[in-house]
Amino acid sequence: MIKANFDFLGQLFVFGFEGKTLPYDFKRFLKDKDLGGVILFSKNIETLAQTKELCSEIKSLSKHSPLVMIDQEGGEVNRITDNFPVFPSNLSYGENEDKKGVAFAYRTTAQNLRKLGINVNLAPVVDVLTNPKNEVIGQRSFGSDPIKVASFSEIAIDAIHSERVLACAKHFPGLGDVDRDPHHELPRNDNSKKRFEKVDFPPFLEAIKSGVKLIMTSHVFCPGLDSEEISTFSPKICSDILRAELNYQGLVITDDMGMGAIVKNHDLNQACWKAFLAGHDLILLCEDFEKQNSLFEYFKKSVVDKRINQTDFSKRIAKIFSDKKSLAGFLE
Repeated sequence: MIKANFDFLGQLFVFGFEGKTLPYDFKRFLKDKDLGGVILFSKNIETLAQTKELCSEIKSLSKHSPLVMIDQEGGEVNRITDNFPVFPSNLSYGENEDKKGVAFAYRTTAQNLRKLGINVNLAPVVDVLTNPKNEVIGQRSFGSDPIKVASFSEIAIDAIHSERVLACAKHFPGLGDVDRDPHHELPRNDNSKKRFEKVDFPPFLEAIKSGVKLIMTSHVFCPGLDSEEISTFSPKICSDILRAELNYQGLVITDDMGMGAIVKNHDLNQACWKAFLAGHDLILLCEDFEKQNSLFEYFKKSVVDKRINQTDFSKRIAKIFSDKKSLAGFLE
């Protein structure tokens, strides 16, 4: 059993940074705190050669193999565009019933990400688009039919994994039937649990059957699933439903905790701690080094103050290492 010491605390976090080179403070953080992962955005990318060197430096500074993540979904969401293959949206593939096309797109994308040293594509979006006013998902979804979305999601995940890049099914428990964007405010989905089981969960179940190793949750209030907590803070959703009912054993990551849905309504550090207690393995915070450093210290103090049972904390850290060990072929 891994001891509950702070050498491993950084494994709980996936952080982003500013600029096209690693800032000095972020380098020190990577080396000293041993982050679980790093997320890249367009602001970090200039050329393919620079990106490859950046990924190599991230890995060389890390004591344990880090998850190097990017959102390269196709359509409107692409962090790399210059001299890199860019493909149509998921919705276009779904509408055209183009299964060969989606397999080629995700396989080719993964192949090129792998060459750069990126080992996680935060894709595919497996949300079922049932609300025509939904702007946050829109063309990122394969469509409004759960069976079709499940089928295309399976193809995408298999294609990504075939090139030894990790796929990530998102955004659990489902963000397809909302009319607000969590980047700015908290969405609400008033559907019943039966409705979720019929519409939103099938693509996630198919993803789990396909061997997906990473699932991202969403910031959304779903009173039909938990009448008290938003999904990010909900053990009912993150643990009871996703783990126990859907039998998912892989890693669970939050969406960016710096989104308006969180920071407009909650203290950031407290919110991240609640997300951890709810069952998330990885806490994603995409920017602001001062906030990231504050978050690390807050978690450290919370463990010291025994706000979590020490044995439970050790098990949570051990799970991350165990999962990463099983993913060695993707992370090498």
